[in-house]
Amino acid sequence: MLENIKKEMNSFYKDLDENIKNEETLEYVKTRTSELIEAVIKEIDNLVNFKEDALKEILKRQEQENLKLQELQKRIDYVYQDIYEDEDGFTINCPYCNAEFEAYVDEDLTEIKCPECSNTIELDWTGNIDDDDDHGDCNGNCNHCGGCE
Repeated sequence: MLENIKKEMNSFYKDLDENIKNEETLEYVKTRTSELIEAVIKEIDNLVNFKEDALKEILKRQEQENLKLQELQKRIDYVYQDIYEDEDGFTINCPYCNAEFEAYVDEDLTEIKCPECSNTIELDWTGNIDDDDDHGDCNGNCNHCGGCE
């Protein structure tokens, strides 16, 4: 790239030498041309430095954002472990005696016996307890609804 500029400058000065016969005018044009080229190069250099500084700032912010993302990922991993890596266990509150006990996720299982009162508790895997409007055998002590109407 610089080699092309150097060739173009030599061609330009040769053209000046061939077409300007007055030595004083020739020297003036060459001097002014050199000053102009130096000014352009200085501005290009300033622009490059500005862009480099801007790039450094972007890289610095990106590093800060990467650190935030890493911290967020750690928190997400912690929550994931807390929720899913507990051997698929969950807590059940017996609606009959309010005993709390651990059970394991098995979507084929539709009911479970309370280890305290031995009552059978129906399991609903749909995840929406409000869908069950038929309270049937409810004794009004359900933890999830606060009693039947």
